Amino acid sequence: MVKCSRLMMVLCFTLSVGIALPAWADYAAGLKAYERRDFAAALREFKADGSASSNYILAIMYYKGEGVAADKKEAIKWLRKSAEQGDVRAAFNLGMVYDKGDGVERNLAEAAKWYRKAAEKGHVQSQFNLGLMYVNGEGVPKDRTEAVKWLRKAARKGHVNARKLLKVMGEKY
Repeated sequence: MVKCSRLMMVLCFTLSVGIALPAWADYAAGLKAYERRDFAAALREFKADGSASSNYILAIMYYKGEGVAADKKEAIKWLRKSAEQGDVRAAFNLGMVYDKGDGVERNLAEAAKWYRKAAEKGHVQSQFNLGLMYVNGEGVPKDRTEAVKWLRKAARKGHVNARKLLKVMGEKY
């Protein structure tokens, strides 16, 4: 009888803990739901997960209107959150948003800030975009040295337009 009651206590405890614990959010589960186009489940998983990658996909979902009404302001909120968590793709896309004025007022200084964050982590297109901004003095002071520095980084990683621009500038990569 004692063995049975201990077993019952262990079972009751295990069940109560299992019921009391929340379901753990999982980026992989969110991604699987997203891939099978179960946007409601994906949205739930990504929001609960809160990682930079989850927040990046949330931004995409709000931008495209996948499972939610398309909402650029909400997309930018999630994009910023992801970029602040260190996601390179989000930083680049936030740079693009400010560069083009897509859903926000165009702000080249803000674009340069986000391109720089992505460029410093090796994002090739961000390196090119930042270099181009230095060439033209858009959002940053015109600075040939900085322009060449960022264009060379992009060119050395195979960015064709960076190579062409360096050549036009009389610079080697």
